[in-house]
This record gives sequence, structure tokens and C-alpha cells, in this order.
Amino acid sequence: MKIILTLSIFLVCFLKLGQSIIDPSQNDVMSDLLFNLYGYSKSQDPCDNNFVYCQDINSTSTFQTVISLYLGTPLQEYVITQDLTPLQNLTDLEVDQQIYLSLSFFENINKFSQLGTIIVYTLNVTIPDDTIFPASLETISIYQPSVPLSRAIFESPIKYLNVDNPLIGYSLPTLIKVNTYLENLQLPVTFYSGFPSNLSQAFPNLLYLEINVKNDMNQNNYNNFSISNVGVFENLKGLSIQFTSGDNPQEFNINSFLSNVPVMDSLYINGKGVNIYTSVGIIDLSYIKSKKNLGIQLEDSSILNNCKGLSLKLPEKTNFYSYYNTYSYECIDFSNLTYFNDEQNDYEQYLPNIDNAPLLEQINIYGSVVVGDIPESYCRLKNLFLSNNELNGTVPSCIQCLGGNKSGNMVLPNPLLNFNSTSEPYCPSFKIDQNYTNLFATDGTGKLIITGTNLGWSGNNFVSIIPNSKLAITIPRGVGTNKNITVAFQNGQQRTFYYDYVPPFIKSYVFLEFDGQKIFAINCTGFDYNDPNNITINGQQITFSPAFREGDNDGLIVISLTELPNFASESKFSVSAIIGGQSSNEVTFYYFNSINITEEKLVLNNTGGSVDINGSFGTNNISLVSVSINGTNCLVTSYTNSKLTIKYPSNQVGDNYVLTLNVGGYAVNLAVEYIQGGEIPSPSTTTSTTTSTSTTTSTTTSTTTSTSTTTSTTSSSPDDDGSTSSTLSISFYLITLLLLIQQFI
Repeated sequence: MKIILTLSIFLVCFLKLGQSIIDPSQNDVMSDLLFNLYGYSKSQDPCDNNFVYCQDINSTSTFQTVISLYLGTPLQEYVITQDLTPLQNLTDLEVDQQIYLSLSFFENINKFSQLGTIIVYTLNVTIPDDTIFPASLETISIYQPSVPLSRAIFESPIKYLNVDNPLIGYSLPTLIKVNTYLENLQLPVTFYSGFPSNLSQAFPNLLYLEINVKNDMNQNNYNNFSISNVGVFENLKGLSIQFTSGDNPQEFNINSFLSNVPVMDSLYINGKGVNIYTSVGIIDLSYIKSKKNLGIQLEDSSILNNCKGLSLKLPEKTNFYSYYNTYSYECIDFSNLTYFNDEQNDYEQYLPNIDNAPLLEQINIYGSVVVGDIPESYCRLKNLFLSNNELNGTVPSCIQCLGGNKSGNMVLPNPLLNFNSTSEPYCPSFKIDQNYTNLFATDGTGKLIITGTNLGWSGNNFVSIIPNSKLAITIPRGVGTNKNITVAFQNGQQRTFYYDYVPPFIKSYVFLEFDGQKIFAINCTGFDYNDPNNITINGQQITFSPAFREGDNDGLIVISLTELPNFASESKFSVSAIIGGQSSNEVTFYYFNSINITEEKLVLNNTGGSVDINGSFGTNNISLVSVSINGTNCLVTSYTNSKLTIKYPSNQVGDNYVLTLNVGGYAVNLAVEYIQGGEIPSPSTTTSTTTSTSTTTSTTTSTTTSTSTTTSTTSSSPDDDGSTSSTLSISFYLITLLLLIQQFI
């Protein structure tokens, strides 16, 4: 029996090994193609090579299907005449130089319903204008085209079109139809190609445009040509225009491109043959609204070579990069720059004047012909790098303060008069102003701000706000008064600063129930974040957790309800604390058996008006009731323990509003939507998920009508001597609560 089973398995494996694993409908065409391109045997599995990628047709099939073709250099030039349409699962097609796609391929291209990418390194057939490309196609890359490009390519549903290295015979079509699909476009332009001047109109959703201008007049039969754009690139994020690097360029004006890009994020200009002329005036790009800092890069470009005086104005927070250009810094308006980088600039000049550049944070000038002094104004820059230039004057006092060992990487090597790598720190102008804020939060977020002269760029426990003149010292967590911190500055000097922490202040409270465990939490400031906090409730001292931050709260401390005294219905209880030797305010809170709102959501007119709110409010005492919408108080015009009427303010249309009902300290939230005035408000009558009910321990414990295991209501006293009613944002991370509960019950 074992022998029979073994033979059966062997026969099955043998039969499968004898089969071709490729789909039979694709076998003949692929075998013939690989034989003609690379001399592969037609008996060889077409999927077993580096040019073809196959996958299983499906999970149950014994065959594979061709997914991708990456056809590298063939044995000799070859035109693909085979019918490739059996490759119905083809997603990627790339053909190298010396391999040519025939006209029949493009005539049948719409049959490739899964084709996503085509890359051809030689195109020598004109694609008919009525060609229909498959909807799946996203990318077409064409290199060395020697024929006119078809209008069908530019009207297809692709997102990415890349064309490069054109040959004689290449030309661009007239763009007639609007194409909303194309997002990325790379086009070469030559004296024989023509250029569509309506790019921005033909491709309204274009995001990135690269134009490669072949303007080397040494080319055979060269004729002058022009490029321009009519219309606005409404969505263009990146623009790249590259010209020749040759020494005999045709010159161009690109103002029509630069004046019509309102939301651009990056601009790249490379090569010779583009200039800013005095007759044109200033190129003002300050109108551009970038979603991030606009990046402008000029590389080996002539655009600023002939400028006389101010010629280029930039948007706010521009990062400017220049490599291998020759121009005067006076050509650029520095007022909106954030970052300035200039490398290998052969124009002899002084460093740029940055007195009117309030946004500038970093200057990097390297390997350029800059001479003279380094101005004192450069001391305010967050980053300064001026190495390998020809600066032959003096350095500012902030550099002298650090000496050659600490600041040499900023300004050396340079032939400076008063500074070298062995210069000792010299800082007679170091000064700290004595007026600084000395009262800080207890949570470790406080910053002691000092001002002065030559304070340095960095140090232990502080960061620079304005280098050398304004620094922020981080104050650690703590409580109490008469504290101090010692800071070491870059110049080697030390100073001690004295400060106090803010006194404790109680704002509001909440009762929680979490998996059957009842918790009391207080929202506060000035409490201890390192150690437990001792709180006095009705004269009894109770130990709460260390404070922590969560959500919109200033700080929270928590304790199990079992540690609290009992409260009778509608009773008052007082809360106070002494933290770090400082006394808090004493707050009176109120307890009620039940508070809820019937409506789940209020829909209000944006013009303002009056509305009824139904529910169970626990008391008839209107003096304990307040209502607000996003912090703006509403007038309570009528009130019973089951219904109240308010006058609410006008607001903009939207659903990002919250109504807060506060009854004697308990605060209940309700979602609010404002609609256009005149529409009929339609409040939901589903019971609000925020309610409170009494428990067997006579303490107030919030519950919900849903299945949630964590519930809360918030309160602050209406007569707590300064503590205002506010909703406590309780979105505790569950693991945080568990840890705190386990520690303090």
C-alpha cells in the first residue's frame, strides 16, 4: 500500500513538472517574443527569466499569468510585432532602447484593461489621435521620441506623463480638450517641437510641471523659439524650468509662468538663457500662498546675472537655495526669507544686509567670494555657517564670546582679522537683564524667559528664542516657593535664577464610574505632579493622586469614592488644599441625586433666538443654574426642575458647538448645531448620554443610559470665590485610571 501511495505522489508531481506553468493562451506569444529578443529556447518556461514577472491566475489555478514585462537590451534592434493582447493581466510594460513598439500595439492598447504603466526608451511610430487608452493607465514615460506626440496621449486619463531626450521629428500637439486627470507633466521643448501656450487651461488640476528647454544655439539648424503660458495654474505645487548648460544659449523671459502660480510650494530654475531684465521690472512672487515654506532653488542659472538692484521679491517664509550662480545679494528682497543658502557664488561682495529681514533664521554661505566684516546683526540668527569664503574683516562680539574652539565651525576657515581657530573666548559685553517672570506652573511646562546681550545659542536647561538676546529656561515640575535653577552659558559663565510655583487653585470636579469602581476627580492648577496631593473635604484631610494632564484639563487629581465622606442630597461640601506650603481657594460644591437632559442634540438658528430644554434638573432653585454655549453665557428666562428656556446668541453655521448646563456645580454637555437662519430647528429627543444618579454610598456617581463602562459629570461652584463653571473634559486613557486607582484605593 505504501508503494502504491508513493508511486501515485510521484506520478502527480511528474505530470505537474511536465506542464508549462504559464497560461497556455500566453505561452506562444511570450515564447516567440523572448526567442526573438534574447534567443531563449521556445521550450523554456517564459516566466523563468528576469524580463517577465508572473503570478498565479487565482488561488485555485495551476497556471500563472504575465503581470509585468521589463524588456532589457536585446541581441539586436527589434520591433515587437507580436499580438500582445493575450496578456490580459499585464500591469507594467517597460521596453529598453533598440526595442520598438509597433503601431498595432497602440491600436489595440485599450484591450489591456489592467495596464497601469508604460515606459518606452525609443518611440518612432506616430500614435493616432483617435487612440483610446485604457482607464487603468496612470503613467506614460517616453524617452527619445522621434515622431510627433499624439493628442490622444494628452487627452488620456493618465496622471503622470514624462517625456525626455527628444530627437529630430519630435513635436507637441495643439491642446484642444480640457484634461482634468493629468497631475504630473514633464515636457522637453526644442526649436522644432513647438510649445502649447495653454497648459494651465488644458490641465487645470496639474500639480507638478517640469519644462526642459533645449536652447543651445550651437545645435544644427537652430532657430529662435518662445515659450509662454496663458492662464493661471490654480493647483500647481511644483514648477521646474531647466535650460541648457552650454555657453551659447538663446535667452528667454519666463514671467508668464512665474506670475500665474498662486499656491506653489517649490520652484526650481536651472541653466543658462533666462534673465530678469530692467525693462521687465521686479519679479514679485510675494502673492504666492504656499501651504508650507516655499522652496526656491537656482542652480547654475543666469536668471539673476544681469539684475541691477532689487529684482526678486519672495513670499513670506521662503527658503532660498542657490548653487553655482553669479549674482549680487542686492538683487534679492530678504524681508520674507526664512532660510538663505548660497554656495559657489563668484560675485565679489559683502555679506547681505539682514536688518529688514525679521523672518530670517538661517544663513549658509559657502565657497563664495564674500569679503569684509560679519555684521553684529548676524548674532540673532538661529543657524549661521560662513565657512570657506574670503571674509577678511572682523567678527561680531557673539562669535568672540565663544572663541575659536566653540564657534570656529560657524565662520572658519576665512582670513579674518580678529579671529582664528586658537582665539580665546572674550566676552566683556555679556549681560543678563534682571527683569524676568518668576512664577510658573507646577507641571513642568513653565519657561523662564531671560533677555540680555551675547547670551549664546544654546546651553543646559535652555533653548534660544532669539539667539544671544532672548532665551527660555525650562522649569521642572515642582511646588512651593523660593526655588532656584543654575544655568551654564556657552561662554562658560553661570547664573542662578530664583522663582516660585503658582499656588493651588481648584476649578471643578467630576464623579466617575469605571468597571464598578467609583472615582472622584478634581480639575485644578498648581497641584503636585510628582507626589500625592493632600486635599481637605469638609474638614477631613484626604490623600489624592499626583496630578496629571488629560484632554482639555489644566490638571487632574483622583481618588476612589470609598475614601470620601458621605453626601446627603442637595448638600454642600467644601474643598481646599495646601500644596507646597501654599493654600488654595476654598470651593463649595453641590450634590444632587440626578441631572439629565432629554434632548440628544439641539439644532439652533444662526441668528440667535429662544429654545426649550427638557430634562431632570434636581432643584427648583434658579440661582444655582447657568447655561453657556462654547463659553458664551445664555440668559435663562424660565426654569422648573423638568424644563428650562434660554435665549441663545447668534453664531456661524456649523456643528462644532457644545451647550453646558451647570446646576449647582454639576455640568452636563449637549451637542449643538447652528443652521442657516429661517430654517426650522429640529432638536433630537433621544435621551442625552450624560446623566448622574445616586449610589448606595450616598455619594454622587455618574452613569449613562448606554453600555459604556466609564461615565462622568462635571461641576464647579457658582459661589466659589473665583472658580468659574467649566466642563471637565474626561477622556481618560483607561490604563492611566487603572494604575491610579490601584495606587490610591
